[in-house]
Amino acid sequence: MNTNNLPHIVIIGAGFSGLETARGLSNAPVRITLIDKHNHHLFQPLLYQVAIAGLVPSQIAYPIRTIFRKQKNLTFQMGEVRAIDLDSKYIKLNGSVIAYDYLVLAVGGRTNFFGLDAIEKDGFQLKDLETAIKTRNHLLLMFERASHEGDAEKRKALLTFVIVGGGPTGVETAGALGELISHVMVKDYPQLDIKDVSVILLEAAADLIASYPMNYANLLSNFCVARRLIFV
Repeated sequence: MNTNNLPHIVIIGAGFSGLETARGLSNAPVRITLIDKHNHHLFQPLLYQVAIAGLVPSQIAYPIRTIFRKQKNLTFQMGEVRAIDLDSKYIKLNGSVIAYDYLVLAVGGRTNFFGLDAIEKDGFQLKDLETAIKTRNHLLLMFERASHEGDAEKRKALLTFVIVGGGPTGVETAGALGELISHVMVKDYPQLDIKDVSVILLEAAADLIASYPMNYANLLSNFCVARRLIFV
């Protein structure tokens, strides 16, 4: 079969949607070009584990070429899309132009700060490996600084961690951070008083993970108390 005569499908984005679309077309009579600005697929639900030093980046990032090594109708191209011409059906990357018959946009989303400019400016996001590593480094640095800070109030300020958002990621991050402090940091920094450490979870709604059943929300509240987390 002349593969050049097959319909060409371009998929932009190698997240969960992009990967599942490509895999779902593995036996279809089409040519697929999968494009992403990174050469790895990121398992975003575990980013918080990198942020609290529970996992290393390589444990949640897997090479895209390895994932699709056996899929014969797919080609992966690493690049960042600069422009899309919907009328002429082609996309421009940084250095090349690719024509398509069908286009799939699976580029993911952006963090919604709900108009809170201060949080967007000064807070740490958890959207990719770079932001997770930056958060982890900041967290560890605060413990290092607190370990030799003589002023009690400044030490408590350094050891106060605020998490904005009581959805799944916020709750998981708060809980994992609480466990890190109780089981790891207390051993690594024996000179610090664990009572000086505070984890504050901020949520605009009245309940954590409001879309979940009420009995689950109650369990989360008990979890916060058990981990000495402050839910505001």
